[in-house]
Amino acid sequence: MIENFVISVRKIHRYIKNELLVQAVKYSMVGGVCTILDFSILFILTDFFGVNYIISSIISFMIATILNYILCVTWIFELRVVKKIYQEFIFYLVISGIGLMVNTLFIWSFTEFLGFYFMISKLFATGVVFVWNFGARRYFLHTAVD
Repeated sequence: MIENFVISVRKIHRYIKNELLVQAVKYSMVGGVCTILDFSILFILTDFFGVNYIISSIISFMIATILNYILCVTWIFELRVVKKIYQEFIFYLVISGIGLMVNTLFIWSFTEFLGFYFMISKLFATGVVFVWNFGARRYFLHTAVD
């Protein structure tokens, strides 16, 4: 009896680990597509249209965030903690808003104070924001609460 319980617990543990790994891989793929979109829009707006890099960064981040939301809820995270889509999207925007603040702070700081090219600054910001967004979205929006 105890042996069956231990086997069941191990199966559940393996499932949870595999689910997290699959979600992380899918999130990385979606993140890659959205990052390419984000970087492309940032570069085009700034270098070709002369828009300030901070404004371009905010616009590109917001466009990529909307695509990211659509792909996350349709392909990655099956569990939906918030049942009403508009409420879920508001929570998603709050999480993304924090990510946007971190993103903007990193880009501005690295460009203005450290003298980095704004696209290099964006690269550093992207790594930090990626970890924040995945963790916060998974924890707050796509994890069952007992």
